[in-house]
Amino acid sequence: MKETDKPANKPVAKQTNNLSTLAKQFYLQHWGLLLSAALVLAVVINLWPVLAPFVAAFVLAYLLAAPSRWVHAKLRGRIPLPVCAVLTFFVLLVIFSSVSLLFIPVVLTQLELIQTNLPQLIVNVKRTVLPWLNEVFGLSISVESTDLKDRIAGYISDNRGTLAEISTKVLRSGSQSVLGITGFVSLTIIATLFILPGWTQICKQFQQVFPPHLWKRAQPFFSEIDTVMTEYIKGMMIVVLFLSTFYSIGLSLVGLQSGWAIGMLAGVLCVVPYLGFAVALLVGLLTAALELQGFLPIFLVLAVFVTGQFLEGFVLTPLVVGDKIGLSALAVIFALAFFGAIFGLVGVFLALPLAAIFKVAYMHAFAKYEKSDYYTQRG
Repeated sequence: MKETDKPANKPVAKQTNNLSTLAKQFYLQHWGLLLSAALVLAVVINLWPVLAPFVAAFVLAYLLAAPSRWVHAKLRGRIPLPVCAVLTFFVLLVIFSSVSLLFIPVVLTQLELIQTNLPQLIVNVKRTVLPWLNEVFGLSISVESTDLKDRIAGYISDNRGTLAEISTKVLRSGSQSVLGITGFVSLTIIATLFILPGWTQICKQFQQVFPPHLWKRAQPFFSEIDTVMTEYIKGMMIVVLFLSTFYSIGLSLVGLQSGWAIGMLAGVLCVVPYLGFAVALLVGLLTAALELQGFLPIFLVLAVFVTGQFLEGFVLTPLVVGDKIGLSALAVIFALAFFGAIFGLVGVFLALPLAAIFKVAYMHAFAKYEKSDYYTQRG
């Protein structure tokens, strides 16, 4: 028997490209990263009442980094970048505070309208709806209008401060801050003043955390996230400005005394899809019913909001924002519910940006998965 005819004694190693092997290889290569991500997520969820102001400060610093660089470039470097960042932040803070203070007389006016006009509005509804119910369903319900109006007016007068108290509780529960909404805002402003001037250095330190070979692979991922978020924020700013102007003019033409304030509120709330529109629509319809007392003003307010929603959904968003995030309606609703349940009111406003980050991560992971041996194997 020839030497070449002898059977080979060495077993041939057979590679198994199954899913369990692929998952095992991924775990062995990235177990440290997975463990760190899990620990960070657990800490953030459990310590969110404490971390919420600092997370909001980092978000503000990220949003104000580009305007600060723009101001620094316009001044041709005569003022250091950290000083430009602080000045930009203070200018925007003064503008935002001034606009917010304008809402105080509007809120007081609405409380007066609720106390004076809501009893009569309910009586008018009773006069129109109750006879229809009695006629259609054969009922014999009768309520004395004068007695009903006096009872409602007395109840509202006795519980006038309840609305402000409920609003404060909602804001506190939304931010989940033990310091309350005042402490939350104050701590966010202070933290932003410390973070924003050194934002460039923070980005460099964040890059140094990654080993060079790992950063080379992760840099396209972070660059894509930054591009998506920048374009989305620019587009949403244009949408907010346009809708605020449109709603303010439209509601003022309808005849609402506080139409400009409700319009600005509706424009700002459009950053929260569906939920923001619903809240603004409810406030507008209630104000029209209280101020103008009639079905025609309510219909006109509804027409203004429907027109604005049509312009946002079919004109502004496709042209200005485009498919920067590309989430379906179901994905948007799920993101609002998911991040709102975990992070409260802050999570509702950050739902779309966080969902966009997760989508970019999913696209990168799926692209790598398509190139794996498990995906490309045959048979």
